[in-house]
Amino acid sequence: MMDISDLQVFKAVVDTGGISKAAEQLHRVPSNVTARIQKLEQALQQPLFLREKNRLKITPAGTRLLEHAERLIRLRQQAIDDLTNPEPGGVLRIGSMESTSAAHLPAILSAYHRDFAQVDIELRTGASGTLVDAVLDGELDIALAADPVLDERLALYPCFEEELLVVKPAALSHTRGVAALPSPLSIVTFNPGCSYRNRIQQWLDSGNRRPDRTVEIPSHHTMLACVLAGMGIAMLPRSVLALHPQFDELATETPGRKIGLATTQLVWRKDSTLPSIRAFRDTIERLRPASANPGLAIR
Repeated sequence: MMDISDLQVFKAVVDTGGISKAAEQLHRVPSNVTARIQKLEQALQQPLFLREKNRLKITPAGTRLLEHAERLIRLRQQAIDDLTNPEPGGVLRIGSMESTSAAHLPAILSAYHRDFAQVDIELRTGASGTLVDAVLDGELDIALAADPVLDERLALYPCFEEELLVVKPAALSHTRGVAALPSPLSIVTFNPGCSYRNRIQQWLDSGNRRPDRTVEIPSHHTMLACVLAGMGIAMLPRSVLALHPQFDELATETPGRKIGLATTQLVWRKDSTLPSIRAFRDTIERLRPASANPGLAIR
């Protein structure tokens, strides 16, 4: 096995041209430097230096190793700088619900990029459950999700509240409540793991109804088009409906406060201390209206 310290010793020997000078530079005894070089040679099963008349000459294998060593030492320092620098930088991997990405993220990302242009953003959209799992697994740094699982490893910050509406074809504008819905009943929704999908099912459960068919759609725009075509009912935030005035013929219904109000949370691992995460949270806080309480919508 070789570790980064072995490579640093190897590079020092190459740079200084000898064991004694490398030992002096590294504040080690010469025997320790010699042992490190021998350890590397044993691990690679080939000599890294030719010893001629008390002088060291790097071998072809040593030259090749030097290229890798310099790259790995440089990457190690970049990682240290990235993780210890108090200023936001590097890559910030963000996950967001598709509806949140459309209704709220443009203003947030615009302000964040203006203030922290040195941070590179990677954005992934998906269902809340999938996004939170990705944060826990280290695939995402943060996520904007509704109804996230309660996990002691996660930190939660309430961003804004969404008013959810049951969206129906115009032909069902006269219906109110679960009991008045026709049979057979279809719902148009996102993939499993979507918090809004769970909520429309809770609403139906309140009236002892189960959908006869579930149509899974990847985007809210397509979902609204399907509802307009009479394929079923859906549940979406009012903020998303405001983005699509062409669907003003659709009928809407409030499912009640318990189901109809959903807080979108910013989620990240408690053991993640990236400055870019704190900066993102602070950006959301700055965009909140001065009169708003924590958790109210960014408009």
